[in-house]
Amino acid sequence: MDRMGPMVCTAAALACVAVAGSGCGGKSPSAAAPRANAPERMDFAVVGVRARIGNDDVLGSGFVIDGERGLVLTAAHAVWGARSLKLATGLGVLHGRIIARAPCDDLALLEIHPRIPGLAALPTAPAGSPGRQLLRSLGRRQADSTGEGDAVASIPVRATATAPSASAVLPLPATGIPLDSPLVPEVSGGPVIDRAGRLIGMAQAMNAPRLDGPAVAVPWDQIQQRLKQLQPGPRSVYVGWASQYRCVGRQDAYARETHPGYRLRDARFNAPIEPTRLPGTEGMDG
Repeated sequence: MDRMGPMVCTAAALACVAVAGSGCGGKSPSAAAPRANAPERMDFAVVGVRARIGNDDVLGSGFVIDGERGLVLTAAHAVWGARSLKLATGLGVLHGRIIARAPCDDLALLEIHPRIPGLAALPTAPAGSPGRQLLRSLGRRQADSTGEGDAVASIPVRATATAPSASAVLPLPATGIPLDSPLVPEVSGGPVIDRAGRLIGMAQAMNAPRLDGPAVAVPWDQIQQRLKQLQPGPRSVYVGWASQYRCVGRQDAYARETHPGYRLRDARFNAPIEPTRLPGTEGMDG
């Protein structure tokens, strides 16, 4: 398997460590589709992400892409260098760990632990531009430091032709659909849905140093193509995103710029940090 060397996580080597008996089974994460009778209630699909990065508690959102395997997608910058992760779901607050990152596309794949039944992916909209229809950017806004008492937030947005400006260190994805409203940090990384409640993409916003930074929706069909590149590799991991290595420095610079106390070693993949790793995986090489 390709290695990045000692500098930053085999993070971008993007490994997905499988839990014993979970059976990655040769499927990429994108292979899982919502069940026909999956609940459409957003409570089981929208996830609140609380990451401890440096001295900061960083709030973001994500969404379930595979309920059975406990896989959640979010924005990489919201968890880059996280020393602990708590994931707030409609079923309670659970631990999470980073299992894959695509630095250039600002994507991160998380795994919920312990894995519990009841989480469900959102139905997806047909590929294509959403036009000027009213969309909703969803996320979880946490009421206190425990993440309990949170609720799904819904922010109305529309696609616009005006490309937003953003952090020069970590630009917004060029392929994203610009949104006409700024987003608060809590919903960055969460799903954007159409009027029928179908997933059209992920909301990504560069909020630092402002709390109302510009945002885009990265289309779901593009994200799905990236997820399909992940394949089972040695030692029950996923590989396939080595081309993303070139953007690791951007994520590192953004974390240093925005989170006092951030340490480079915290961003190494499979670092021995108990709160973000499943027991028994701490010593695994990426």
